Amino acid sequence: MAEAKKSREKASKYLKETMDKIRQRDAEEEDRNRVDMERRMQTVISLKSNISSNRENLRALQARDRANARTEKNEEEQEREQVLAAGGNPEEVLLRKRRLKEFEKERQQFEAKQRQQQIDIAARILREEQRMKKRQAQQPQLWHDPKREKTKRVASHRKRKLRIFQESGSSSMEYSADVEEDNKSSGDRFGAASSEEDDNVSPYGTTSRAEMIPDSDSEEETNVNMAKPEFEGLWDTHKPYTVPKDVVEPIIKHPGASKMDQNIMQKILDKHREGIVVKQVAAGREFKGCPFYSKPAVIHFKDFDVGKSYKKKVILTNVSYSVNYCKLTGITEHLKDFITLLFDPPGQMSAGMTCEMLVTFKPMINEDLEGKVDFLAQTGPFSIPLKCTTKKCDLSLDTKVTDFGTSVIGETLKRTVVLTNNGALGTTFEFVKMSGFKPRTVTTAETSVGRLTTADSPRVSLDAEEVDEKGKGKGMDKDKGKKAEKEKIPEKPPVEAEKEGELAGMDAVQEGEGEKDVAKEPVAEDGGTPDVLSTVEFPFLSEAEDFGALDGLKVGQVSSGEIGPFSSVKLDIIWNPGIPGRIDTDFVVSFTDPLSESIMVKALGNAIDVPCWVEQQAIDLKICMYDRLYQDTVTVNNRATTALRLTYEVCKELRNHLEILPKTGYIQAQSQFSAQLKFLPRPSIAEEAGQYFDKETGVLEAPMVIRVADQARPVPFTVHAVVTNSDMEFDITDIDFGHCTIYESVKTTVKLTNKSILPQQFGFIGIPEYVDVQPNDGFGTLLPLETIELDIIFSPKKARNYNFELTCKSLINRSFKITCKGIGAHPLLDLSHQVIHFAATALNDVSTATFHVINSHTSMNEYTHPVPRIGKGEIAPVGPTSYEFVVPEGSPLTISPAVGTVNPGEKCRIQLRYTPALPDPVIRVEGVKMAVKAMEARAERDFQEAMLKEKESQEQAMKKKQPGKKPSPKGKPRGPTTSSSEGSFVKGPSSVKAPTAESIDRQSDAYAQAHASLLRQYKGGFQSCVIPCYVASGKTGNPGDLKYSIHNTIYLEVHCPSVKPQLVVISDNGRTTTDFGDVSIGQNVTKSVTVQNISEHTLDISTSMLDPVGPFQMLNALRTLDPDDSHTILFSFTPNNGQVFHEVQELRTQTSTLFITLTGQGVSPKVNLSLEEEYLDMGAVLINEYVEKSFKIKNTSSLAIEYRIKLDSNSLLRHAKGQGLPQFIKRDPKTRSFVGVQNNNGQSVFDCVPSEGMIPAGSTTEVTVTFAPDHGSEYYSDGIRIELFGQEEQHTFQVKGVCMPHIMFVTGGDEITPEVESLSVLPVLEDDEEIKPGPIPVLLTFKSISTETEFTVATRELLVGCVRTMAVSQKKNGEFSFENTKDINAKGFELDPPKGQVESGTKKPVTFTWTPPAGHDPNQPAEANILVTVKGDVSDQYKVMLRAMVVSE
Repeated sequence: MAEAKKSREKASKYLKETMDKIRQRDAEEEDRNRVDMERRMQTVISLKSNISSNRENLRALQARDRANARTEKNEEEQEREQVLAAGGNPEEVLLRKRRLKEFEKERQQFEAKQRQQQIDIAARILREEQRMKKRQAQQPQLWHDPKREKTKRVASHRKRKLRIFQESGSSSMEYSADVEEDNKSSGDRFGAASSEEDDNVSPYGTTSRAEMIPDSDSEEETNVNMAKPEFEGLWDTHKPYTVPKDVVEPIIKHPGASKMDQNIMQKILDKHREGIVVKQVAAGREFKGCPFYSKPAVIHFKDFDVGKSYKKKVILTNVSYSVNYCKLTGITEHLKDFITLLFDPPGQMSAGMTCEMLVTFKPMINEDLEGKVDFLAQTGPFSIPLKCTTKKCDLSLDTKVTDFGTSVIGETLKRTVVLTNNGALGTTFEFVKMSGFKPRTVTTAETSVGRLTTADSPRVSLDAEEVDEKGKGKGMDKDKGKKAEKEKIPEKPPVEAEKEGELAGMDAVQEGEGEKDVAKEPVAEDGGTPDVLSTVEFPFLSEAEDFGALDGLKVGQVSSGEIGPFSSVKLDIIWNPGIPGRIDTDFVVSFTDPLSESIMVKALGNAIDVPCWVEQQAIDLKICMYDRLYQDTVTVNNRATTALRLTYEVCKELRNHLEILPKTGYIQAQSQFSAQLKFLPRPSIAEEAGQYFDKETGVLEAPMVIRVADQARPVPFTVHAVVTNSDMEFDITDIDFGHCTIYESVKTTVKLTNKSILPQQFGFIGIPEYVDVQPNDGFGTLLPLETIELDIIFSPKKARNYNFELTCKSLINRSFKITCKGIGAHPLLDLSHQVIHFAATALNDVSTATFHVINSHTSMNEYTHPVPRIGKGEIAPVGPTSYEFVVPEGSPLTISPAVGTVNPGEKCRIQLRYTPALPDPVIRVEGVKMAVKAMEARAERDFQEAMLKEKESQEQAMKKKQPGKKPSPKGKPRGPTTSSSEGSFVKGPSSVKAPTAESIDRQSDAYAQAHASLLRQYKGGFQSCVIPCYVASGKTGNPGDLKYSIHNTIYLEVHCPSVKPQLVVISDNGRTTTDFGDVSIGQNVTKSVTVQNISEHTLDISTSMLDPVGPFQMLNALRTLDPDDSHTILFSFTPNNGQVFHEVQELRTQTSTLFITLTGQGVSPKVNLSLEEEYLDMGAVLINEYVEKSFKIKNTSSLAIEYRIKLDSNSLLRHAKGQGLPQFIKRDPKTRSFVGVQNNNGQSVFDCVPSEGMIPAGSTTEVTVTFAPDHGSEYYSDGIRIELFGQEEQHTFQVKGVCMPHIMFVTGGDEITPEVESLSVLPVLEDDEEIKPGPIPVLLTFKSISTETEFTVATRELLVGCVRTMAVSQKKNGEFSFENTKDINAKGFELDPPKGQVESGTKKPVTFTWTPPAGHDPNQPAEANILVTVKGDVSDQYKVMLRAMVVSE
């Protein structure tokens, strides 16, 4: 015991220590878990904070990007406006600027990429150098070292055969002295090697195979490809050449050499064979240069034709110092298809010897070709250039400047220039004149869109194609496929041009051409001047004949034609000056050959004028009015050295209007003479002036002549003037303002037209105080032929008749009058406000205003105060006065009350309601646009899908065809090839037919989407509305019944500004009405409404109060909304009775209110059952078998119903209800329980499928009831309850069933046992006891009613049934028979039928009747018994007990 005790103590000690360790380990594990959990929590928190900070950063970046985008857009708009204001093309400027930015961005990216690549290459080079140094330190045998090689040399062995390498026991191979001596005597056998390659490859010795193994770093570095192609192409798919296996073996084999030694020797031999040159030294001089001289030096095939063959012989001469070799190594790659070389290598050639080579050229394309023929000599490679040029034009002129010298006006001179073509190709030329007296320059440059931009061409607007068609710009535009330089013709400076104009006396012409056209130099995308730039000078006039009239220069008879190869053409320039001055005109010879540039010829000359000339050849008197005098001075200059007599002549048609004083005079030598010109146009000038005056335009052009003595040619000049009248005209001369109340104003618009082509000032003078003329109070200036509208406003101050005149005067004191009249009226009622200004109201919002209608007419005394009357008519009576406001149709205004009566001295309050909304036609048009866009997108999507399907089908067809195809020999196709898409064609997107605006329903989604879209695009609006108020004496109550006078009408003017709402609904396509639809009573339905802030300000939203006892409720709170933020609001609807509910929820912001309409209808759910009786009879079934029956549930309500079927046997309250008295003791129908006998195995005897579900409105669902008992009983029953929405119990009924041990049974008698099964313990029978079951009792009670004369017959039915069984082996039908029927007949009982057969699953009734027999005592019951035998699977007997009695009525 003591040892056991010690052992236990020891064990308990160890156990305690073990438990302590376990607890400590658990504590440590818990601490680690806690630390790990805290770390995870910190990680999650930091991650969440990082995510939020990143979101904020992203928002800030997005806001910055949006701000930058807006700034750039504003700057672009400002720049666009500046360019438009300057008269330029903003699209062109912005496009160039955009392209410059893109180019600069791409250039910076390319430079950064290039720098990065340079850095990478430099880093690789440095790594390569470091690794080479490392390899040199690790393997010095691979590098040339004279000291090491000197120690390795051994003495020569003359008697031994030559051996290049000798194997030794060391790791390296030794060098033989015989090799060095042999090399000195006979030179290098394998060719000359350069010094660089001798340094890299040492012939003295090689390392062993182990020493030649490089490290992994150097191997990786040697595999790096340092070259990077500029363009991705063949480099990606190029496969390196692999040497065939039969070539890998070295040519020279050494029995003792390793594989590495053989490789090194093979490399050295390859280098020698590849042409390592040998320096040629003769007489102490080294030969340098090309070893062979070629005759010709350049192989040139000129002016070839495609398809022909050309041959040239080339002689090669050895010009080196000694014997040399010549080997043809190849020709340029792209010439191999056209050039064939025939060259027989001559072998050794002494100095000065020659050899021949035959070159054959067969062109296949008409293009210039260049290349070279490569040769290899002993002293090095050389090449001969080879060129093949097509036929070209070589055009030139013998002179660029033709000077006519000085000539007098009227003399004709001619100069000839010779056009020569020294080329082998002919062309067509055109010789045209480019400029007239003064050039107009047009600068053209090719832009990125392929068109020409014109810097300045006010009179000529030609693009490149039009210039080519007219022949005036040919040669300026070169071949568009090439970037050839264009010739820019220099212009004269403006000062020189003005001087020449003064010398020529063309002041009038120079005045029209005073501004020099400056061609704006276009900027290319790279920021410099574009490569293609040309300046084309267009003449001042469009017709070529007019040039000779101005400067006298023109082209001779030969202006166009053809010039053949190696020919020349003479071109003439004719000058017949008609205007004095120096000329400088350009002619251009353009050609149809695209490679030939145009040739410019400049023609110079100086023409002098006659002695007398007029300073102003055209005297412009500007615009003149009739019957007014205008004067000017005519100045004549004399450049002669003698005095001359002048005579001024005026055409006889204008002598009554135009006069020059004095008519005759003398002008001194080299001086001036001035005469006075007087012009007084009269109205008769239109008939008298004839051809010199245009009646329609009023332009006068009068030619004048100054006759000079001893001068055959007179001096002409012209007088110009535009003659106009000074009339002004009103479109209305009589104005009737009609009736106007003293509180209103009547406005009439008249049009005042200036018939003159000069501006005229006007003004209305003497205006009455009750009349106003606007604008500018009736004063202003009318521009020539301008018509303006003037508003004449009539505002009577009292009730009377008005007649007056308005006078309008011009600045030259001409008067124009308007006669006016009107009637002033004093209305019966007054308005407290004539004009109402609403605040800016958002769309779908409401603004209200109030005013009063006042009846101030209390007395008819017109001498004490103004009384209501019309003009001088009768005074209105004192009494109640009625009014009626008529709001214009379609106006967003509502007025209430619109009709009313005001008693004298009282006033009535009127409320005006303003609800701005978008017009219905505008919404429909927007809906059509959105529908068209959607249909176009759908058509495009269908088209893309069709294209994809077509492509897939073509690919599948190609795949099917490919396995059956076999390649034809020599790569030629066997038959004609067809395109894979042949016969298949997919049309473009189908055309879209736009729906009509009337077809868009107001309740459709398209209408709601269009309305929401317009709300976001709305920019604001203003509407002014005038509401008439009809007034009449007396009382009225109904609108439209007021008998009023139109003259007493007063008007209310309302100004209605509207703005874009700050808050809109974005859910449900923008609808503000949330319809919960039909909801069952007591059910809760939740819907959401999403609103968005579309303004630029942060919104604080507040709401109105919903009905606290109503069915609607807002479930979540509101928050502050930033711009473009959205918020979802949840609303619930819980109806408490069956009616329609409607409420409006207001969402208020700082300046607007959003109204959300909530509507819904409470519905009481109803269902009907397809039961014919109050219960469902399942019939009879055998033990452990089942039977199914179904019934239907029909939803008769207007909403979907959720149902659930519950059994009373599964109720939690079943046992609580079963604690009362049983049914057979207390027969109370109110407390009757539907639950009867149940299964002993604990499973439900009845089952319903489906037990729950949803029934749509008006639909029907079928429920299957299964009866599956486990023991025999006639009292199986249960209660079925149908609940709707889990709350309301709609229907309750009982389901019954009978379970029999055998297929035949008898039922239908009276109850003789309780329906509740007994819970008592059945006696246990001994094994030897055998009790034979007796017949089963059945009780039938008959009641015969006793009357005064007779007894009625009592009838009862007994049912004999046969159970339908699922067992195959059992008998399906049964039979029955009654025994000893005579015993019951004696007591008055009868039955029918006494026997019969019963089919499976049916019941056959047996009718019992009782008629009291004669002598029956009615006070005593009659009793009898009868046995019935049923035969099925077994035979059973039932004892039918018959009991009859007589009862009174």
